[in-house]
Amino acid sequence: MSRSFSLPRTIAIVGALVVVVSFFLPWVVYQNGTFSGANLAGALGPALAAIKAGGIKGYDIALWAVPILATIGGALVATSWSRQDRPDETRLRLWAVGAAVAGLALALLFLGSAVLSGTPGIQFEPGLVRTDNSVKATIAKAINAGDFVSIGAGVYFAIAGFVALILGAILARQAQPAPAWRTQDYVLLAVLAVVFGAVYWWWLAPYLGIAAAMAQVGQELLFGMWFVSGLLGGYIIRRPGAAFLAETLAALAEVLLGAPAGPILVVTGFMQAIGPEVTFAATGYRSWGWRTMLVAGVAAGLFALPWNWFRLGYFALDPTFLLALLAVRIVSGALAGAVAKVLGDAIAATGSLNHFAIGRERVREV
Repeated sequence: MSRSFSLPRTIAIVGALVVVVSFFLPWVVYQNGTFSGANLAGALGPALAAIKAGGIKGYDIALWAVPILATIGGALVATSWSRQDRPDETRLRLWAVGAAVAGLALALLFLGSAVLSGTPGIQFEPGLVRTDNSVKATIAKAINAGDFVSIGAGVYFAIAGFVALILGAILARQAQPAPAWRTQDYVLLAVLAVVFGAVYWWWLAPYLGIAAAMAQVGQELLFGMWFVSGLLGGYIIRRPGAAFLAETLAALAEVLLGAPAGPILVVTGFMQAIGPEVTFAATGYRSWGWRTMLVAGVAAGLFALPWNWFRLGYFALDPTFLLALLAVRIVSGALAGAVAKVLGDAIAATGSLNHFAIGRERVREV
């Protein structure tokens, strides 16, 4: 067992500790007082206990997830430190990155709720989420805190801590370094980003149009289209980080093309990218069959669901209906995994991917 000093891992673990400590520092200032993340989470639980659904129900759970995800990420990095000579070391650090990205997304949404302008379907103020055309609720109202004044330093420390955790986990030296990325890998990522950014941007119109005929259940069935870029990028390139980058860059391209939701879509891309990346990492980037791709698609939907639940106000829905949507999303994610595999195999069959891992595998099979 090796445990030699590692500066990146030290930075990652310190970053996780900073997040945990920041949760007990000021997160938001209202007219009637200053609240830490822990204060808000603790006060909201009792205030919302009698509410079945709607308003800001679940906001306290999202807040508690911040230190929990930081703790999980730090623990995974620490475990990888003691396993530097083992094949699963990279896998542990990538799982840590996934936990940290999820926590960072929640912290960024909290910050964005105060500094970003409104977008369709969301009224941006701390804890103010649009649940339908008339019902609105805010944290300030729920806990009688008065008017919003400013975001506290704790939020910024949490964001900085998560960034340190992510960078430290990614940059930690591996006992057996993964194959180096090549120019053609980056070029393919750029192509996927542009193509799927345009597809994602176009897909919004039919996605919203389905609501008139099939309501939200129909929309959930089509939601998986937004997972395909990450799944396909990971399937073709087959290197650590490929799925994450392919999905995130496609979201960025969608923003640059003028997506109405704006820059917050990049964070959505983060969340949709975590599931496939974690799934591929769990196989050691060695298994690419139907089962892996279907599971990766389902994971994309499940990992993104907490973000959608919070960002899009899904917690305003009746719990029974939300379970039905969960079942539909699982099917949607599996379909996305199947589409990515079929599409990747079809492109590889033309010989245009012979310089990538998927193409070399196909040549060996032949």
